[in-house]
Amino acid sequence: MHVFISYARRDQSSITQLRADFERFGHPVWFDQEHNGGQDWWDQVLRRVRDCQALVFALSPDSVRSAACVAELRYAIALRRPILAVRVRPVDNDVIPVELRGAVVEYADRTPESVIALLKAFNALPVAKPVSGRLPAPPDIPTAYLNAYLARIDADDLSDLEQDELLQQLTERLGDAQERPAVWDLLVRLRGRPGLNPLVAARMERLLAPGWQPDPRGRFDLRHWDGQSWTTLVRHGGREFNDRNSPPRTSAHLPTVLEESSTDELPVAGGKHAVAAPRTRKSLPWLVGVGVLALAGGVTGGVLWAGAGPDQESANQVARNFVDAVNTRDEAALQRFVCDRDGVENAHLYRGFLETANVTLESVEVTGTDPRFTVLAARTAGNSSVKLRIPLAEENGEWRVCDISRALSGR
Repeated sequence: MHVFISYARRDQSSITQLRADFERFGHPVWFDQEHNGGQDWWDQVLRRVRDCQALVFALSPDSVRSAACVAELRYAIALRRPILAVRVRPVDNDVIPVELRGAVVEYADRTPESVIALLKAFNALPVAKPVSGRLPAPPDIPTAYLNAYLARIDADDLSDLEQDELLQQLTERLGDAQERPAVWDLLVRLRGRPGLNPLVAARMERLLAPGWQPDPRGRFDLRHWDGQSWTTLVRHGGREFNDRNSPPRTSAHLPTVLEESSTDELPVAGGKHAVAAPRTRKSLPWLVGVGVLALAGGVTGGVLWAGAGPDQESANQVARNFVDAVNTRDEAALQRFVCDRDGVENAHLYRGFLETANVTLESVEVTGTDPRFTVLAARTAGNSSVKLRIPLAEENGEWRVCDISRALSGR
């Protein structure tokens, strides 16, 4: 039996598990992984509803407010598709659509019992009858009104007043979690419009400045926006990590600087006890290729430390910017956070770092005489990783990454 899962973007992690359970039952599953809007996208969604033998509605506070989810549900009902409501996050019964207020499978805390209940409820659904005769009218695109904004952005004769009004309207719509990803894309498009009023352009730059924003993919709490595009750096449950890897289980053990991981689960930022296991001590052949061993007896001496220096928050920001530059392979941005000396003497090391590693920021420590920030560097090819403590230096009153050779050689 082919299953269509209707869900809100923020519930995608739960849907992955739900899908796996249905496939273990022997039922192929389709769920929308694009959420990219447009008529072609919506036509494909509706075709999948028509073709399914059952629609599973993933109940959550977001899905019951989602215009797309409700439209999919009502279209399935009009097509007389069997419906199963599965609660993936706590949601009050009084806000659940009337059509779903019968039996609900509890799946928010997945247990063996909840999986069995899911299978029993699904097997109890009536057999779907073939769709025949005249089809019910398809629902309109839930975000069709956004197309009107797009037309206004691209209009040739958008006055200064209309630009200001458009920016205000889009800014207000950012408050809607369901609309936010599409509205953010519209704001980026508006920023790139030629002939933008300077005052509107300035407000736009402030709005789209680098920083943490709700994850547009809905998989994590926050994602870092670098001012032009979304990076791989995310925050979830109070922890910061690279979304190429899963946040690990916690443990009291912390690896030493020369330990290398052979697991896909990697340490995350911010927590002193968040690590993955098991780990074994190994050499660093992929960093040797960058020139680590050759430098072990090369550049020596301390960082350019001069007293108290800039504050902790400035160090945090420099470390985050450095990590983002590495993960986005932006060499020009990387150089902005490197001290002058390293920019000349060790440029090849930073270039090699960009080419071989993805990094996750773990902590920043600037008290004492050896200010550093700690990252987990994961090889871009393979699953090995190593923890590095990278020195910071004060230069012209600002923090800069400096003496990278010390970190790469484990000093």
